[in-house]
Amino acid sequence: MSMRGNFRWAAFWIIVAAAMDGFDGIVARATKSGSDFGIELDSLADAVSFGAAASVLIFCWGLGRAGATGLFFSFVFLAAGTLRLARYNVRTRGLPDRRFYQGLTVPSAAMFMAAWPLFHPAPIQSREVAFLFALLAVFVSFCMVSTLPYRNITNLVFNRKIDIRTALFLAIVLSGLLFYPKHFLIVSLSLNVLSGPAIAAARALKIAPRRRSRRKEIPS
Repeated sequence: MSMRGNFRWAAFWIIVAAAMDGFDGIVARATKSGSDFGIELDSLADAVSFGAAASVLIFCWGLGRAGATGLFFSFVFLAAGTLRLARYNVRTRGLPDRRFYQGLTVPSAAMFMAAWPLFHPAPIQSREVAFLFALLAVFVSFCMVSTLPYRNITNLVFNRKIDIRTALFLAIVLSGLLFYPKHFLIVSLSLNVLSGPAIAAARALKIAPRRRSRRKEIPS
């Protein structure tokens, strides 16, 4: 679809695939049908649906005018997504903390990049805007391969009892998708991408005073 210029539909199906991907792990754990084969197969599907498809959309919609340079930045996104999936497969066997991910997930990164052509289907024509979009792709790629902590929203919402805060959160999400879908996706996915650096900065600010107090307690 991206190569035919159907950018809005291409972005829409990437977002739908990402939404469906959020439930396969829940179903596998609920039915106790998870396996190493399933993990590898899921990663292969993610690499195609979110790595390859999103990189093609990034190039055709935003970076096509840059030629080989635009192709390079699109490949950076694909490479970062593939490395992120490989790292996740290795660390999954070590039973990681399900509350947080290390690095931005590939589906979240693909949804964020797809939200822009969904919001503005006309391809980028200005070189300056294309340059900014390339920088955005590099930043998102860095977030994927980084060790920044990202909250597992699916685990937070569905692996707990529905209380008033969870119900309010779901109501806000459904209302935003119903009344302002494009704007809501842009805002919510942007906040999700920025949440990793924000959580890391907050943790660093908490740790710094503790280290200083410990240094003061050490007798000279």
